[in-house]
Amino acid sequence: MRFTLTRRRGLIVILSVLLLTGCVGRVVPPTSLSEPVEIHLIDHGRHASLVLPHHQGGMVRYSYGEWSWYVEGRRHLLAGMMALLWPTRSGLGRGVHDDVSSPREFSRLAPEGLMHVYTLEAESERVEALQRKLDAYFDREEGDPVYVEEFGLEFVPHPRAYWLAHQSNLAVARWLRQLGFEVEGSAWLSNWRIESSR
Repeated sequence: MRFTLTRRRGLIVILSVLLLTGCVGRVVPPTSLSEPVEIHLIDHGRHASLVLPHHQGGMVRYSYGEWSWYVEGRRHLLAGMMALLWPTRSGLGRGVHDDVSSPREFSRLAPEGLMHVYTLEAESERVEALQRKLDAYFDREEGDPVYVEEFGLEFVPHPRAYWLAHQSNLAVARWLRQLGFEVEGSAWLSNWRIESSR
């Protein structure tokens, strides 16, 4: 795939925005919740996950990433650069943990490690809608999900390509917006700041 002039210009704009915003994702929670439920934003250091309450009890973790990096284990520098500069195959990861009920136990659902866990509240209706949307990728997949022990997640292909403008942390920011949060600045480096509700 050719690295066109349009894509180069887009890359320059994205990098400029990242520099100007300081690569901090400022998260503003929604207000006036009628049926609040706890959700959890997990910072793993370089990438983030979202943990939602599972409808059958326990917790379910979702994570988005580049397929060859997360699923196939190609983690050398060249593969990482290619994944950022050119749109590549992506995957959606899901880990259901019926036996995990609080953040104190989150090390069991994130074997790659935890840097920080942010406990937030969202409207239950929005949480259920997001879960249905993410679970639909698993429900319609014809083949079996690919389990990756290193992350404790099952992965299925995701239709939206992974690259610089749509990587794992930006996907999580998009999920937060769908839950009614405002996400300002850039969470590109998984650098999160929780702000007071307005």
